Amino acid sequence: MTKFVMAAATLLMLAACNTSDPNKLKGGTVKINGTIAGMTEGYLEVLVPSKEQQKFDSIKIEKAAFEYKLEVKEPELIVMRIAGNQGGELAFFADAGTTTIKANKDSLWTSKVESGPTQTLFKEGETKVRAIMQKGQALYPDYVKAQQAGDTVTMKRIETEFMGLQNQARDVAIAFAKKNRGSVIAPYLGLVYLNDATHENEMRQLYDTLTPAVKGSFFGKKVNEIVTAASSTAIGAHAPEFSMNDANGKPVSLSSFKGQYVLLDFWASWCAPCRQENPNVVKAYNAFKSKGFTILGVSLDKDKDAWMKAIQDDKMEWNHVSDLQYWDNAAAKLYKIQSIPANFLLDRDGKIIAKNLRGEELEAQLAQLIK
Repeated sequence: MTKFVMAAATLLMLAACNTSDPNKLKGGTVKINGTIAGMTEGYLEVLVPSKEQQKFDSIKIEKAAFEYKLEVKEPELIVMRIAGNQGGELAFFADAGTTTIKANKDSLWTSKVESGPTQTLFKEGETKVRAIMQKGQALYPDYVKAQQAGDTVTMKRIETEFMGLQNQARDVAIAFAKKNRGSVIAPYLGLVYLNDATHENEMRQLYDTLTPAVKGSFFGKKVNEIVTAASSTAIGAHAPEFSMNDANGKPVSLSSFKGQYVLLDFWASWCAPCRQENPNVVKAYNAFKSKGFTILGVSLDKDKDAWMKAIQDDKMEWNHVSDLQYWDNAAAKLYKIQSIPANFLLDRDGKIIAKNLRGEELEAQLAQLIK
C-alpha cells in the first residue's frame, strides 16, 4: 500500500515540464481565478504540498466563482478538491502570475487550466503518458470477461500486457523529466514513478541530471532525501539502529538480534497487501525459526487493538514493535519507508543482504543462507 508522498500522487498520469529560465526558478505572487460549472456556492479545499500543510485551506465559492492567492518561491504544485464532493482532485502547476481555471463540479480533474509555461509543459507530458495508459484501460473489459469465465491464461496475458504499458508510461515520463531537467516537475516525476526500492538506481540517476537550482527546490530536496536514505539502506550497508517499544511498553532494539538472520518487516493491520503477504512470511518463519532466523515486525498502525488483533489473526509469533504513529513511525522514517509491505533481510552481523522479498522469495533466500 503506497503512501501518498504528495496529495496529488492520487493522479496516475503526470508529466514533466520546463521553465522559461531553467537555471533560475522564479517566485512571486500566484493569483488564481476560477469558475465551477453546476455549483453556485460551497467551499473549495486547496493544498500546497511545499507548505508542508497538514490540512487543506478552505476557499468560499460564490456565484460559481472563486479566487485564491499565494506567494511562491518557485513554480508551485497546487491540489484542489470540492468539499464534500466526489468529483476527484485537480492538480496543476502555477508559475507566478495569473492562473485561470474552468471546472465542472462532477469532474474536477478534467478542468481547463491556463497558467504559465510550467503548466503548459505539464499538460504536454501528461498527454503523452495518458495516451499509453488509455491502452491499458481498454484492456479492462476483456479482463473482466476472462475473470468471469475463469480463463486464467487470458487473465495472465492481459496482466502482463498491462504491466508492460505501465512500464512504458513510466519510461516516457522519466525520459520527459530528464529532457526537462531544469524544471521542478522533473524531481516530482521521480517521486511519482520511481519511489520504491526497485528503482533506487534510476532515482539516483535522475537526481544527478537535475540542474543545481532544481536540486535545491522543494521536490529536488525530497528526491535527495530518498537517494540519501537509499544509500544508508543499500545492500551491503549496516542496517540503521533503532529501538522501539513492544505492545507491553518494553524497548526492543534492532541490535539485540545480532547473531541471527533477521527480517525487518514494515507492515500495518490496515494494509491489505501486507495482510495478503503475511502467510508467506509466517511460512518462512516457521521453516527457519529453529535455525537462527527471526523477524522484527514494525507496525505503522495507530490503533493498538487493531495491531494486536492482526498479529493474532495472522499468527505472527515473532517480536513486534510500534510507536502507533502511523506514517510518522520513527523507524519507518529512519528507513524512508514510502510504501508497505517493505522488508530488509539482515545477516548475522546486521548487514542488509536483500530487500522487499515477496512470496516464496524469502524462503528461497533463507534456504540458500541457512544450510
